[in-house]
Amino acid sequence: MVTLAIKAQSPWQDAHFVGGHPVLDLTNTVFDRNHPAEDGELLNTPSDVLTWCASAGLFEETPPLPEASAKDLVPEVQAVREQAWAVFSAIARGEAAPAGPFGALLERAGKGVGADQVQRIDAALDRFTADWTAPGAIPAVLSLLAVHAVFTLPSGRVRACGRCGWLFLDSSRGGRRRWCNMSICGNREKARRHRQGRTP
Repeated sequence: MVTLAIKAQSPWQDAHFVGGHPVLDLTNTVFDRNHPAEDGELLNTPSDVLTWCASAGLFEETPPLPEASAKDLVPEVQAVREQAWAVFSAIARGEAAPAGPFGALLERAGKGVGADQVQRIDAALDRFTADWTAPGAIPAVLSLLAVHAVFTLPSGRVRACGRCGWLFLDSSRGGRRRWCNMSICGNREKARRHRQGRTP
């Protein structure tokens, strides 16, 4: 089996993980949902995907990736991301999860990882991991997380940032959070309004 040695230099910062759930953070791996740009894609290479997964806490160290898996990894993870985006952006608008994208997530979750590829890593905490080198394992586990989130996240607390459109779980006491990150989008929106107010 030929594997790719991927140098794991993480481009990810805390500002990339504001969703409050890994699946919402995955949907936010596009720079700006409300104003798409050609260079707005944040998952461009297998290394981007693997370092994102590690930064999101899916695995502790970057696994060796079979060359056959690496070839399809980026488009498959992007497909999962867009399906999750369709589902959770609808939920953020107070709508039902669209059947097509949700069905695609269910299907991918069910066929990408077999029971023989799941390993217990901490018996005391009942923690498990997958054989990340198995073809399709990463997209399948991300799909499984998305399906699980549909059933477990409080739908009334899933929100979209008023400026960039990133999704997040509103855990504020009053449920009035409007921005993915107050210090970024919130301040930029305040500055924009201030400039508009000064324009004659």
